[in-house]
Amino acid sequence: MNTLKPFFEVEVRLDGQEVKLSPTLDEIQKSINKAATAVLRCSRSLLHWDQDSEAEKKATFYDMIAQDKEIVKVILLLTGSIQGTKNKVTEFLSEFDKYSWLYK
Repeated sequence: MNTLKPFFEVEVRLDGQEVKLSPTLDEIQKSINKAATAVLRCSRSLLHWDQDSEAEKKATFYDMIAQDKEIVKVILLLTGSIQGTKNKVTEFLSEFDKYSWLYK
């Protein structure tokens, strides 16, 4: 049985008079963007196999990735993934409003 595991663990914390996520969604988004950028940068230094060793300009995996519409689409979805989650998180955090009389 395969169980899905989250990429990030997020805690809900009481911070002063507010309920907040730790890490924040913006911090998670920055981490995802950094990871995607690192993978893309890395692919620039990976050369295709079976190339003429005498060739002046050698093809890299970055060239292949940048031209593949499906890969570009997935990268865009990944880097924008948190945007779609923000409304659900805001809705979840608003559930704690009924307890605000305890901490305000």
